[in-house]
Amino acid sequence: MRIKLVLLSTLLASCSYISSPVLSPYKMDIRQGNYITPEMREKLKLGMSKQQVRYVMGTPMVSDAFHGNRWDYIYSLEQRGEVVEKQRLTLYFEGDNLVRMDDGSQPVQAAPAIAQQPVMAPVVVTAPPQPVAKADPSADVLKSVQAWSAAWSAKNVNGYLAAYTPDYKPQGMSRKAWEKQRLERISKPKVIEVGLSEASASMQDDSHATVTFMQRYRSDSHHDEVGKTLRMVKLEGKWLIAEEQAGKAVKAKAQVNEPAGVSAQPLNANQQAVQDAVKRWADAWSARDADKYLASYADGFKPSGMSKVAWEKQRRERISKAHSIAVEVSDLGIKLRDDSHASATFKQVYRSDTHQDDTRKTLQLKKVGDVWLIVSEQAAK
Repeated sequence: MRIKLVLLSTLLASCSYISSPVLSPYKMDIRQGNYITPEMREKLKLGMSKQQVRYVMGTPMVSDAFHGNRWDYIYSLEQRGEVVEKQRLTLYFEGDNLVRMDDGSQPVQAAPAIAQQPVMAPVVVTAPPQPVAKADPSADVLKSVQAWSAAWSAKNVNGYLAAYTPDYKPQGMSRKAWEKQRLERISKPKVIEVGLSEASASMQDDSHATVTFMQRYRSDSHHDEVGKTLRMVKLEGKWLIAEEQAGKAVKAKAQVNEPAGVSAQPLNANQQAVQDAVKRWADAWSARDADKYLASYADGFKPSGMSKVAWEKQRRERISKAHSIAVEVSDLGIKLRDDSHASATFKQVYRSDTHQDDTRKTLQLKKVGDVWLIVSEQAAK
């Protein structure tokens, strides 16, 4: 009997030793919340509506019914019972527009503890007065331009139009026609994204400034990237747009072709007039003003492969059919053969809602009275 008890105790102890590792619980990976990819973060822009944010980011993990203007996107990854990855992004809205993003990249840290020191009599040190930093007026100008692009991105037509002065005059059309056009172009797309880069402001005085930047426009039907210049005026404490120019406006002055090793000289009167004629031609094309565009051509202009009547009809149809046109001229070189004949060679970038191309173009111009007109036109890829 005693031998049986010993054997039974030994067997039970062995079973307990063997079963211990086998019965340890398996802990699976646990992912909770909204995982934010770098692509999603890049698409998120200030000024977006809540619907646009939800389209890019998805429904937030935390949305307080009593604080609808704050959305929290929280994510965590737990492996073997330990949290190995965390993400948190908090978005703040004013009304329907995104105004602030906080991903905790600059957390507020508690001040380090100060070790106990012997109590000593205080020493009073009088610091020299510090100069008061002057407010940078250009910062307010750039802030107004950023608000203009944010209203555009948010499809806020009223906010967009309010960024312009009451006497703003668009090129090639009346103010009323321009506002109607902007209303249609802003309200029609489902999504609009306007991004600004390389922005800089130049102050003429306390109430006049010039802002230049690269503008990247994206919608569900069109995209382009152009240089832009805005002339800003301060009215009743607000910086408003008084004039707008599209194209690489930072290169406003064309350089005249010179032999190698010779520096470019300032434009003379005829060269400046030719440059202005090319600019008016490109501006009329961009403004979809067929009359001004065709008026840039001389009566003797002969288009290739068709009569001038057929060519004019074709140009009017193509200009009126496009909803938007942008023509950018750069690297302009001017050569004068005499006081009434010149050639202009340049790079042309054309963008519309249906077509886009980049070409090298040469215009032969003739001075008719006081106006330089196009007599022939050659394009090459």
